[in-house]
Amino acid sequence: MTELNVDPNTLSRQDRYKLMCALVIPRPIALVTTISKDGIVNAAPFSFFNVFSDKPSIVALGVNSRPDGGMKDTSANINYKKEFVVHMVTFEIAEQMNISCVNFPPHISEIEEAGFTLKKSHILDTPSIAESLVALECKLHSITRLGEDRNLTLGEVINVSTNTDVLDTEKNYVNIENYKPIARLFGNMYSELSDFFELERLNYEQWIQDKEEK
Repeated sequence: MTELNVDPNTLSRQDRYKLMCALVIPRPIALVTTISKDGIVNAAPFSFFNVFSDKPSIVALGVNSRPDGGMKDTSANINYKKEFVVHMVTFEIAEQMNISCVNFPPHISEIEEAGFTLKKSHILDTPSIAESLVALECKLHSITRLGEDRNLTLGEVINVSTNTDVLDTEKNYVNIENYKPIARLFGNMYSELSDFFELERLNYEQWIQDKEEK
């Protein structure tokens, strides 16, 4: 085995993308619904996505531009409406999520093509996808331009919609066995979550005690 060091800036854009996406895994998938100025509901998946803060509750999307440099429908709609809904993707809707990746023209809704069912969101005008187990209703917090063709879009979560199979509200406990969102790997690869294990987080006093006992 030989140690390697790679400066990402020396790579082509395509190779840099491949390397970063293949190493930083697994990543959760955000299936995002937005509304256009014409009232068309758009759905698009993003794996440049995660939760960044709990107070305020902030999620982040990395949204790139179209090949011609124009804004993708998601960016244009968020700029217009200042809101969006993030849905977590489970195995049951993976195929439909993949259909929503198709570069449909703006006047075609991925919702209909993918066979999703829309439902009214709890707070936002932007509807949610009924088939998703978890929907995070977000109002736009900020958009930061990253480089020439990617934006970091932050949304503040103002409502979480799920069901009692996933969330025990009395204990504030998520049942991972019932939830099981899938993860994005790289290329065309995804992964289901399985073989769960726990590691108790220690404070300094516990660490000292455990060290002494050993």
